[in-house]
Amino acid sequence: MKLYFHRSKSLANSFLFILPLLVIYEIGIAIQGSGVKNTADVIVKTPLILLGKNGSLIFNSLVIILLFVSVFYVEKEHRLNPVIFISMFIESAVYALFVGYGLGFIVYKILFTYVLAMSFSKDLWMGIILSVGAGVYEEIVFRFLLISLLYFILTNLLKTNKPFGIIISIITAALIFTALHYVGTLGDRFTYTNFMFRLLAGIVLSTIFIFRGLGIAVYTHAIYDVLSVLKPFHI
Repeated sequence: MKLYFHRSKSLANSFLFILPLLVIYEIGIAIQGSGVKNTADVIVKTPLILLGKNGSLIFNSLVIILLFVSVFYVEKEHRLNPVIFISMFIESAVYALFVGYGLGFIVYKILFTYVLAMSFSKDLWMGIILSVGAGVYEEIVFRFLLISLLYFILTNLLKTNKPFGIIISIITAALIFTALHYVGTLGDRFTYTNFMFRLLAGIVLSTIFIFRGLGIAVYTHAIYDVLSVLKPFHI
């Protein structure tokens, strides 16, 4: 079990675990030809857009390079074992159900007496694609990049202690993650209930990222979003 927790948290295994979701999202967006993309996707790819047509080539090349580096690293350290990815998927699904039913019950039945309401795409397939993209890109931006940056600033530049740095990084990243859901023409209508649910979900996802790694955080987010599109969580 200790070996599983160590290996499943590694960045190399996380990337290999995430790769199928990334491929599904990118192919889905390309096939649909939709101008609607996940906000975090736009944030990640904006520097590449400045490169024009070469941007997509560079992005795909980076993905391929990371694939080979990750496979090489995993093979060198522990040998590639598909069973670990099955275990990571099951673990992520358990966390996703907790986010849907556990947090949903707390927010919508204890704190506020409402039925959990999600916004869905009219196109089921596009809704699933965007859900997968949200899991991949939002976790990369708000957890992997933002939390890592905040933690570095707090502990290395401001010299705060590590527990304090982790707590502040989690809360700050969760607040930014929540706030950006209300920005732009496609932003959701603000209510105290959906704000509180997203804030708590952001804290849970941030905690999962720190203690269980990027891959499991991505799949937890993606599985929850996909289940919400296929069959909304009614609390």
